[in-house]
Amino acid sequence: MNSETKMPGLKALDISDTFMLREYLGKWPREHCDYTITNLIVWGKIYHNHYLIHKERLVVLNPKYQYILFPVGPYLSPKELKDLVLMFRPYYPEAQIILYPHDYCEQYPEVHEIFEIFEDRDWADYVYSVESMVQLRGKKLAKKKNLISQFRRAHPEYKVLKMTEDRMKYILKFTHKWRRERSAEGIYLMTEIKAIENTLEAWRNLPVEGIIICLRNKIVAYSIFSPQGPDMVTVHFEKFDPDKKGSAQVITWETARYLENRYTWINREQDIGLEGLRQAKLSYVPDRFSRFYGSRLKGDTVGRPMPEN
Repeated sequence: MNSETKMPGLKALDISDTFMLREYLGKWPREHCDYTITNLIVWGKIYHNHYLIHKERLVVLNPKYQYILFPVGPYLSPKELKDLVLMFRPYYPEAQIILYPHDYCEQYPEVHEIFEIFEDRDWADYVYSVESMVQLRGKKLAKKKNLISQFRRAHPEYKVLKMTEDRMKYILKFTHKWRRERSAEGIYLMTEIKAIENTLEAWRNLPVEGIIICLRNKIVAYSIFSPQGPDMVTVHFEKFDPDKKGSAQVITWETARYLENRYTWINREQDIGLEGLRQAKLSYVPDRFSRFYGSRLKGDTVGRPMPEN
């Protein structure tokens, strides 16, 4: 019997828990992308996420890395957070809390007496205003605007289609073609492909949407996104044909246009420490970051760093 089945009250998180996640995250939305229902389910399936309800708060565990996501609900005191960690320790000896809300330490400065709080830049989310992603004003974004104009002039017939279940097989085919043609490998990339497959498989049961850029009945790019909160949406996946100049910029721009009357902010997730991804995200000039804060109990000799990619 593994540790997940032994800890009282701990249950596997799966698609049947979507309503429960809506209830909690609807009342207590969080800005970090790991708290979207889509990510909790589709990445959670890969990492075998579990959850329990503790003091009426939702507590999610990533058992692979023994991370406890900061509980969803009214804030627990630092002492209660310590008790939570210690509750997990007999079953997960390296358990630690991650994803502290940015204002928690301001409201509870005594947390520093119990935990060592650290920031990890690699796991910070990039947040942009939808308006800035549509307008692309300023010198720093002029090249992107120019590439979009070139694409539109070269392909005036391109179409923007809503992603629907009957198009899932074509999206999946395009995704695997993209991976093969770029000779893209690596643990993170293969895991991302699996997360895309999980998303498409569970499409009708997730609060997820997407658009496709179509050129002469062929997909040249797509994006998949879902709500983060009342005024924020998170873009989970974007793929494009690198042989179609400007397709990367067009899918980003058309996604923002599709969302501009519904949301104020776009969360484009993390760069996970990959230099190329970092430069690509910085090139759109983020308005701010949703910072990643993890913790260790003071005096602890256990606890894992964030995973390598």
